Amino acid sequence: MNMKKLIALILASMLLCSAIPVFAEETPAQVLVVYFSHAGENYNVGVIEEGNTAKMGRIIAEQMGADVFELVPVVPYPEDYDSCLDVATREQQKKARPEYEGEIENWEQYDTVFIGFPIWWGNIPNIVYTFMEAYDFTGKTVIPFNTHEGSGQAHSQRDIEELLTSATVLKGLAVRGSKAQNDADGTGADVANWLKSIGLAQ
Repeated sequence: MNMKKLIALILASMLLCSAIPVFAEETPAQVLVVYFSHAGENYNVGVIEEGNTAKMGRIIAEQMGADVFELVPVVPYPEDYDSCLDVATREQQKKARPEYEGEIENWEQYDTVFIGFPIWWGNIPNIVYTFMEAYDFTGKTVIPFNTHEGSGQAHSQRDIEELLTSATVLKGLAVRGSKAQNDADGTGADVANWLKSIGLAQ
């Protein structure tokens, strides 16, 4: 093979290699959906296998392409509705901080954190405070969401804004638990419109 052919072959090989696409590593999700939800007996929906807030949280995660972390209590709440509320009331009175299973890996990678919960006796369940007090929210954007059966957000928006002063807290969304449980399409539409209203979707 003469020198001209060798050079031509080398150039052709270089052009072929440059045409092969290089795929970057998949970018980790920068959005996290954290929620606490209660299955078992719930007001106005009966006994359910998946909690109302869990269903709402899953819809948000799907629309945002977010990671999910569920706050699963180390000591489970009673499945019976009245018994569960009794426990919740005692926790509120004592300002308890119930433990939950696991921890969030790579917390630093998330710049946007959705925090979801049911409204219990007009308040955020105490286990959610356990989570909010365990992590540094400095510089993060926080968006609350909740399920309820008539109380809306109650004062949860204000409570989160007062606690997470180092974060930017956007306007939350409240959906009736019965809707979240039984109307996925309607809840999905509510979520989509809400995300647009707070500038997180087009």
